[in-house]
Amino acid sequence: MKKNNTPKVNESDKLAQEELLASVIKDFNQARQYIKQTYQDTWSKCFKAYNGIRTDRGYDGVADDFVPEVFSIVEALKANISGTKPKFKYMPLKESQEQDTDVLNALVDYYWSCNNMTEKVLNWVGDMIIYGNGVFMVSWENDKPLIQHIPLSDFFVGPTATHMNKPEEPGYPRYAGYRFLTSIAQLKSEKKIDVDTGKTVPKYNNLDNLTSNSSSDELDKDRKEQYIGTTLGKDASKDQVEVIVYFTQYKKVMIANRDTIIFNEKNPFQKSEEIITKKVVINGETIDSKITIPEIKGFLPFAILRNYVDSNLFFARGDVEVVLPTQEALNDTSSQKRDNLAYALNNMMQIDPRYKHLAPSIVSAPGAIIPIPKNALNVLEKREISPAADTEIARLTQVMRTATAADAAVQGVSQKFSRTTATEVQAQLNQASMRFTTKVQNLEDEGFAQLSRIIYKMIQIFVDTTTAVRMIGNDGITWKDYKPGVYYGEYEPRVVLESTANAENAALSQSMQVAAQFSMNNPLVNQQAFIRKMYETLFPNMSKDDINELLTPPAPAVMGPDGQAIDPALVQGNAQMTPGAVESLSGMGQQGSFGNTARGRATQTGKQGGGGADSSSNNIRRTRAAQPSTALSASSRPVK
Repeated sequence: MKKNNTPKVNESDKLAQEELLASVIKDFNQARQYIKQTYQDTWSKCFKAYNGIRTDRGYDGVADDFVPEVFSIVEALKANISGTKPKFKYMPLKESQEQDTDVLNALVDYYWSCNNMTEKVLNWVGDMIIYGNGVFMVSWENDKPLIQHIPLSDFFVGPTATHMNKPEEPGYPRYAGYRFLTSIAQLKSEKKIDVDTGKTVPKYNNLDNLTSNSSSDELDKDRKEQYIGTTLGKDASKDQVEVIVYFTQYKKVMIANRDTIIFNEKNPFQKSEEIITKKVVINGETIDSKITIPEIKGFLPFAILRNYVDSNLFFARGDVEVVLPTQEALNDTSSQKRDNLAYALNNMMQIDPRYKHLAPSIVSAPGAIIPIPKNALNVLEKREISPAADTEIARLTQVMRTATAADAAVQGVSQKFSRTTATEVQAQLNQASMRFTTKVQNLEDEGFAQLSRIIYKMIQIFVDTTTAVRMIGNDGITWKDYKPGVYYGEYEPRVVLESTANAENAALSQSMQVAAQFSMNNPLVNQQAFIRKMYETLFPNMSKDDINELLTPPAPAVMGPDGQAIDPALVQGNAQMTPGAVESLSGMGQQGSFGNTARGRATQTGKQGGGGADSSSNNIRRTRAAQPSTALSASSRPVK
């Protein structure tokens, strides 16, 4: 018989574990009940609307259309918010902190790439748009942060909470967590290192005491599979275990099948105050200085991305919830139009009552023979279809786009057939753009800032050795060291999404173009510095090396005896040049004048004689013809 190595609790801890189990299950049930009574039905309707499933029909006819406008709005907003990788930048809050955060920023960028965040952020932002809330959970696995997307219906939080920003702020949750399905074999396979012995031991306890999962509270995956008709049935979960992960600022508890505690330890996301010794240079002398690393209090490792927030509520409203009634009205109007089209396109006939017994034998087909007299069968007259349905569909569609700020500029829809004037269209787009920009800035300052703050704290807690960090710059890839203790205390995270960066660059570019109108060729403005700044603004993705190359003036050309530039290859072949040509070009001869060379005569005015045509009296064609010719001076003749 195989030996059971799963740790078991002793009798002395049994009572304490029963009390803890009852307390955690009580909190979990309160949170789940709050979600079920207040939000679950709305979230289900939003999911159905996004996936083209009708919920509230106002017109019960033959046709049952679903216009996928909700899907279009969600995908347009999702792509514009989370289209590319965000830029992380940490800024110190005190003068005594390390000011150069390039290494810290690069380390966070590296962790972001390791988590394959493109798909995860799309799901995170998608949940925020559809349901109003997206949830990320961050843990530390294999020497780096692991970021997981948590389905909203499987997440729970204390009903009295109002935000998830900072633990010291009022309204921070007393507890939060999530649930998931796994198997007993998977739980038994997970190990951890015993701190006291240094040996590998099972991570979870009491796995042999588990009972079957009899809960009727469906997980998010089960519920969605039922909606779209792909559920695997109850037999699929016979060997599965429901695990509840429960966090407070002080503890982490995991409960299997709602009756067995399999993990109970302190919250791993905290760190005590620490004093380290650091070498500093004062007046050219290196001395040891003691630095106090502040305490990191326990926190809940969840980052919440919220849409339309009520300051007194934790869960926000999503865009789909806002336009859901309009989407159903749009579906009803489209269904009515389709039924009317079917009525108009399929003719109805009127038959003479004397021949009604022959009606079953009358068919509408090419070559058919109808055994009734002429004029005994007539087509019923019908009214033409009004364009009112199309007008109403267009109106409802515009209402949905206006309500969600997913205007034509975001969705890429052309305005050329609109009767709205160009000025009105531009005003509408500017207003929608401002709303969209405000929404993105709120996401940066809350959800993305929470995520970056959690990652920074985990770096402080778990990165305790010098780590090489990859730095990607204009000169390629270089490496610098991240040293523990260099960055301590609070750093303010600044997260910039591409949509915000594009808006800022567009505003700067417009301002720079206005400034160029009165700065170019202005003797009071440093032209080289201004042009460099203009290039950096208009081309933010261009490297400094490329800009330097563009702004480096070319070397002066070497002129030949005919005043034309000489090919450098000919110069290398001992080709002869006009004496003084190089000096004239470089400004060393005749104070920048080309004298009586061919190029000098070509640049002379009519008053100088022999120059280009102008309004001078001695430069008209007849006067020039009467002037004696001037022979070339010896200095301008080719050397033989």
